[in-house]
Amino acid sequence: MTFTTPQFLLFFVLFVAVYAWTPRAARKRVLLAASYLFYGAWSVWFLSLLVGTTLFDWQVGRWLGETTDATRRKRLITASIVANLSVLGFFKYANFFVDSSTGLLSLVGVAVDQHVLNVVLPVGISFYTFQSMSYTIDVYRRDLPPAKTLVDFALYVTFFPQLVAGPIERATHLLPQCERVGTDADPALESGFVNTWDAWGLIALGAFKKVVLADNIAPLVESAYADPSTTHGAAMWLGTYAFAAQIYCDFSGYSDIAVGVGRLLGFDLMQNFRAPYAADGPSDFWRRWHISLSGWLRDYLYIPLGGNRSGEGRARLNMLWTMLLGGLWHGAAWNFVLWGAYHGLLLIVFRPAALERFANALPAQPVVRLVRRIAFFHLTCLGWALFRAESLADCKAVFARLLFLDGWAGVDWLAEVERSGEGGRLALVFGLVVGIVGVHLARRDDPSAAVRALGRWPIAARWALAAALLLACVVFAPEKPPPFIYFQF
Repeated sequence: MTFTTPQFLLFFVLFVAVYAWTPRAARKRVLLAASYLFYGAWSVWFLSLLVGTTLFDWQVGRWLGETTDATRRKRLITASIVANLSVLGFFKYANFFVDSSTGLLSLVGVAVDQHVLNVVLPVGISFYTFQSMSYTIDVYRRDLPPAKTLVDFALYVTFFPQLVAGPIERATHLLPQCERVGTDADPALESGFVNTWDAWGLIALGAFKKVVLADNIAPLVESAYADPSTTHGAAMWLGTYAFAAQIYCDFSGYSDIAVGVGRLLGFDLMQNFRAPYAADGPSDFWRRWHISLSGWLRDYLYIPLGGNRSGEGRARLNMLWTMLLGGLWHGAAWNFVLWGAYHGLLLIVFRPAALERFANALPAQPVVRLVRRIAFFHLTCLGWALFRAESLADCKAVFARLLFLDGWAGVDWLAEVERSGEGGRLALVFGLVVGIVGVHLARRDDPSAAVRALGRWPIAARWALAAALLLACVVFAPEKPPPFIYFQF
């Protein structure tokens, strides 16, 4: 039951109808029940795993709030971290470690009977595990008190708009909003679900990004990466540009809808993207792309490892470890590890003071800034090639094509395109990619700011635009739309 399906539309309409007429005192429980129903639509068995995680960290948070004994507090937070990472590790990485171990043993001549576990990945486990674990860490650090009730904490972990693909919210931000549901401070009671342009504008924009842009770009990406060893270099570059546009529109589209649905219910969810392809360096990119994850990795991994407090050499090592683990968070495959290592190396290379001085010494003219952003966009695309490849062998083949190590085959490819009659579709996709990157370069703020700017339009004009975007989703939806990319993480 994803945001862009008729099933979700029916679920949400029925939920709002029930929620609007629910007595104030019962609203929190109704919202929690709806969140469990939303997640249970994927799997009732995995719902029990979500409930177990919630109950365990709720109890750990209570015990942390009740004791001042330093040793006991360390044991409690260790138990929470180990339990959460163990569950995440088993479901997400068990098959990966079995396959990798078997492969390594075979390289040294040891024959092993491989027993496939066939562990199914619960949807959204990486997101809600990090969110729940951040709560116990914040309580341990005394950055916030324990949740007042189990219902409050359960709603924080399972709030359905952002449950399965983020943003990864912090308890310091989302938990107080959960606690005020049904009280006099509940914005949903004050607005009556009618203070909605900021919400519906984001929902329409997010749906358009996903259905019209990402889903229609996907076939080109698939054709380029299905068998990289047979894809021409020019086609591989076009497929890589297309994937950069697809993954942005797909993931930021989900986030826009999540933030919009949250606003309809009176919640303020964090913005997860801020024109990432306008970044002029790796640090700037990670302040703009998947902001909730990059902030989580910084605050709960990079800084505890020592950050930059122990000298330049240790800071570089901490960056590399953080990005390696960030890559592994995305998926149990070596290409994700390579992608994390690649971004870690970019952070290291761009970090030295001499390089920073050189970059800052460049003239500040718009043309120079544009060149820097375009150059880093291409470095980002090389990283996306690692991310999209399906195996190490595919990574090798993809880069052989991207770097034209097998020679220039663009002329032959263009001739094939002309014969196939696909030139119009490829030109359209390329135009979409240029348009998406161009919008980023021209406007570096977040989608919420763009929607608020549209709010200054006449009311008829802005609602006509939202209706047109949603109508385009109906007209241009593929017959078999691909799932949201980040659901696999």
